[in-house]
Amino acid sequence: MKLAVIGLGHMNTAIVAGYVATGAAPAAIQATTHSIASATAKSEKLGITVVSLDSNPEANRQAVAEADVVLVGTKPADIVPTLSDLAPALPDRAVVVSVAAGITLQAITEAVGADQPVVRCMPNLPLTLGKGVVGMAGNQAVTDRGLAQAEAIFSGSGRVFHVPEDQINLVAAIAGSGPGYIFHITDVLAQAGAQLGLDPETAVELARLTVSGAGAMLGEDGADPKALTDQICTPGGTTEAAVNAMDDSGLQELLVTAVHANIARSEQIANS
Repeated sequence: MKLAVIGLGHMNTAIVAGYVATGAAPAAIQATTHSIASATAKSEKLGITVVSLDSNPEANRQAVAEADVVLVGTKPADIVPTLSDLAPALPDRAVVVSVAAGITLQAITEAVGADQPVVRCMPNLPLTLGKGVVGMAGNQAVTDRGLAQAEAIFSGSGRVFHVPEDQINLVAAIAGSGPGYIFHITDVLAQAGAQLGLDPETAVELARLTVSGAGAMLGEDGADPKALTDQICTPGGTTEAAVNAMDDSGLQELLVTAVHANIARSEQIANS
């Protein structure tokens, strides 16, 4: 399978690295970046051909000309203009894969044409460690084979969940931004320890390693967060008292509000 990668930001770089790690042939991957320096650095890091637009303004069109899958990782505001420019060069059955937040299948399909297979994805940051999750939805032109091709490029970096497109923003709010929530909660937990007398560096390490260890437990096959909570909350014990205090303070309502805010922002991006 020939893969063209338009833009090699942090996420696309991680996706390509994971894909190469599965045994994909580096010679079958061609990517583009803006600067010559970036192209050189990414080529050395990934072992693939990377061409800069600064050195060759036609690099994007040339990269997609024989591609089976086109992974587009430009900024959300740039994806529609970029794809409109690329549309005449796209092979008829090339699957266009977008990882841009908030950009709908309809907007992408209008840019490339109704007959072009398009897959919209929402990956999250742990993908950079091979522990990501990806929400995926396709337009009416994409076939099962096309979806399988799109899924293949994520096979080395995370688990793919196929969902209707009207749930992609929800996937983004739970999984895409979820690591940010966990990082923030970890920081707040560390701050609480420091405010109560711990050395700040010790507080950060305690919080960081605790969350990392708890995450590893959740990562076990079949792990259930409710069951793990019940397991650690001894009746009448200290953890139960703390969890009850969080619940009484409206933790669930707070997180639901955060998810709604995330979805609303995704919809704003889509409509801008």
